Amino acid sequence: MPDGVPEAAATVLRTARELLRQSCYCYEFSTVAILHSLIAVEIVLRDRILGAGKKPLQQLIKQGADTGVLTARQAEYLDYGRQIRNGVAHGQTTHAAMPRPWRCRW
Repeated sequence: MPDGVPEAAATVLRTARELLRQSCYCYEFSTVAILHSLIAVEIVLRDRILGAGKKPLQQLIKQGADTGVLTARQAEYLDYGRQIRNGVAHGQTTHAAMPRPWRCRW
């Protein structure tokens, strides 16, 4: 974990990492791991962006890109992740819609 990461974000990332490890046995955990990692990113953005307040993640991503906290590519990937998160949260995307990118070999 990089220095200066808020403890709340570090805790959420540890959970995401464990979920990702366990996704070799229960694939659906990979989606939950991705959602948890986005929670951690949101915590860090709120910590790093002045005046973040209660702005939605979409605005935080845009402001992060505008202020140089995020690169344009990072902002693009995070916004895509945000859209997936919203789809899952609102029942428009399911675990079955997430393709299996790898297979564990141990």
